[in-house]
Amino acid sequence: MALYISLSLLAVMAAIPSEEIEANSGLALTIALTALGLVLAHEVAFGMSSRLVTPGSKLEPLVSKVISAQVVGGAAVTLLAVLPILIFGPEAYLWSGALLLLFVMFVGYRVARSAPHSRLRSLAYVAVVVVVVSGVLAVKSLVGH
Repeated sequence: MALYISLSLLAVMAAIPSEEIEANSGLALTIALTALGLVLAHEVAFGMSSRLVTPGSKLEPLVSKVISAQVVGGAAVTLLAVLPILIFGPEAYLWSGALLLLFVMFVGYRVARSAPHSRLRSLAYVAVVVVVVSGVLAVKSLVGH
């Protein structure tokens, strides 16, 4: 969930017009409410789909724990994106995006290192992740809101 929210917020932040960022017209609130909406939508979808696949299974008791963990992860990433803007103002907008990208890179590195690969190959994997994320953000910024 935290990774999904990070990537989604990066895409949303790429689409915010620069005039809105400079005007600081509720930028932190916009990002926080977007994240909240994403978390809630995901939880509704997860709750519905888990009922399809878990009734009577050994996984059924874990559903509420998974939902709780997802909410905590989503909240942590939301704070990562919003706190710099709340503390330093709209000038920290790029820092918020950089923190989200660093989080994605960290997760990518941990994923790559979970397999028996060298550090160099893991870093190459992170580089590919950054290129892919940058491509997605470029496309999103072309589309706008």
